[in-house]
Amino acid sequence: MASEASKLIESLQVDRCLVLEFFSFFSRFEYSLKRSGFLKMGDKAEPNWDTYANSLRGRFGQVQNNAFRESVAFLLSEPPKTQVVSGNDLDWCNTLQGQGEHQERYVLRLVCTVRNNLFHGGKYPHPLGPIDDVARNRRLLEAAITVLSQCLELSESVRAAFKEMA
Repeated sequence: MASEASKLIESLQVDRCLVLEFFSFFSRFEYSLKRSGFLKMGDKAEPNWDTYANSLRGRFGQVQNNAFRESVAFLLSEPPKTQVVSGNDLDWCNTLQGQGEHQERYVLRLVCTVRNNLFHGGKYPHPLGPIDDVARNRRLLEAAITVLSQCLELSESVRAAFKEMA
């Protein structure tokens, strides 16, 4: 008999290995941001994605890796939606680039939106949140992993923290 957790993973209709790879990679990346000093102010150890993105400003355009370029182009052309509350119901809205928000910051915000949608339950079937396009969800996960992988190449301190052994 499948456990409740297994049933939930199956209901995502995305390869469980890809989901595990994404969560593992994303969580290690966030750890690496904190470990390398990209922290929000305050007592809680939270990664500061904005400061990190600002450290990369203007660098995505210099990357020659085709998989990275394709992943960024996909995220920019078909960004993940953000789950919102509309009245008393859950709904989706477009995740738009903010005025003055540079590409690196927007793309990393989109990567975090992919994580939030999956982790906070936005991708489960009704009544919790419909899965409209399983293939697109897979592409979003793969693109997010590709972007984070390239970001490791752009940040020596984050890469070092990512690779250090506990």
